[in-house]
Amino acid sequence: MFLCPHCGTGSVLGPEGLERVESTAILPAPGRRAQLWKPAWVLETEVEVGQRIRAGGRPTDGSRGQRRFVVPAFPLPLRSLSALARALSTGAGEPGEVPRAPLPGGTLHLDDAVTFARFLVVSEEVARPDTLASVEVEVRVLRFRLAALPFERDGDNLRCAVTGVRV
Repeated sequence: MFLCPHCGTGSVLGPEGLERVESTAILPAPGRRAQLWKPAWVLETEVEVGQRIRAGGRPTDGSRGQRRFVVPAFPLPLRSLSALARALSTGAGEPGEVPRAPLPGGTLHLDDAVTFARFLVVSEEVARPDTLASVEVEVRVLRFRLAALPFERDGDNLRCAVTGVRV
């Protein structure tokens, strides 16, 4: 995936070459600044949790609604990816103009970002206080964008300039 450093246009490398994708940036939180930018997917989705069955076979109410997920699209250990995606999906700030800076390291395909959003929903269901036996989760993408995420250097690590999460 690429963001043009001249015009900010987002593109992904597909089977037919570069394909344009809508792009945006997520602005740093007040008092923080972007020292470098990393790629992410912003997914506007409709999430349906159905067929939720507790241990013993008792059904519980499912849910349906729209949610936004921000999924980092660069290599991270699963624990860091999960923590950062959860924090960004609940606390990402306002979108802004795409930075005119390199955006290296984009490797996560859109389909994998959707799968990861589904993983986040399933993990939320598992964390509920009842004993879960099974659940069906469907995540339908209504709109997606390639986003630039701001980071600050923190020794050998990076700190998200939106959420403060270290990766």
